[in-house]
Amino acid sequence: MSREIRKEVLIDAPPDVVWRALTDAEQLTQWFPVDARVEPGQGGSIWLSWGAGMEGTAPITAWEPTRRFQWTEDRGPVKLAIDFHLEARGGKTLVRLVQSGFGDGASWDDEFHMLEGGWSYFLAHLAWYLQRHRNTRRHLISFRERVPLSRTEALSRLIGPQGLFVQGALSAAGPGEAFRDTTATGNSISGTVVSKSAGTGQMSLTIGEMNDAILFLEMEPDPNGTRAGFWLSTYGLDPARLIATGQLYEKLYRQALGLPAA
Repeated sequence: MSREIRKEVLIDAPPDVVWRALTDAEQLTQWFPVDARVEPGQGGSIWLSWGAGMEGTAPITAWEPTRRFQWTEDRGPVKLAIDFHLEARGGKTLVRLVQSGFGDGASWDDEFHMLEGGWSYFLAHLAWYLQRHRNTRRHLISFRERVPLSRTEALSRLIGPQGLFVQGALSAAGPGEAFRDTTATGNSISGTVVSKSAGTGQMSLTIGEMNDAILFLEMEPDPNGTRAGFWLSTYGLDPARLIATGQLYEKLYRQALGLPAA
């Protein structure tokens, strides 16, 4: 029997707005991939990309506007299905996500747990975008470097005294809990932990000082250590502040992981 990932989130937006965020290519890039293309309707296709080597096309296998959206991915003899169900709840929308088709074997364990942690973040980001930043363009600040560290060590460094949290506020905070600290560059940083999975090196949090930005840290396994993913989604920052923010967080990222300055 295959395993399934099941997640749900209640979003303060009507089903037609949520549906568009799930199925419109431009809307998808405001909370999910870096780039997207959608050929709508059952029998159409969806293409998602997070950069070179992290993209793919999948057939759309269910398309019921404001109710259900599904695509499938073939992995040799295995077929994974990503299924969104929408239900109106008094002006709000309950979104249920089911990803099925994972094998029971140990070879699937890491991917299963990484995707489980990833969906916890992405559904929260969907709600964050629609409730806080609807129709505001996202500007993504991202880094993804190979480092000769374990996932646990890479994440610990990023959220430690050489990186984002000098006093260790994030290490102690759990999902839904507020935090307040100072970065290694002396900047105030505060917000709420969105999701946290120390075992897979994943964590997400909001940052109030940047107009309610949302950050996803994802440490991916690599044959020589870890790919340290840093995905900071900002909304409504003016161009000068956006540039300064990118420079600040690149410095923190590289300093924490022991990488040479850019």
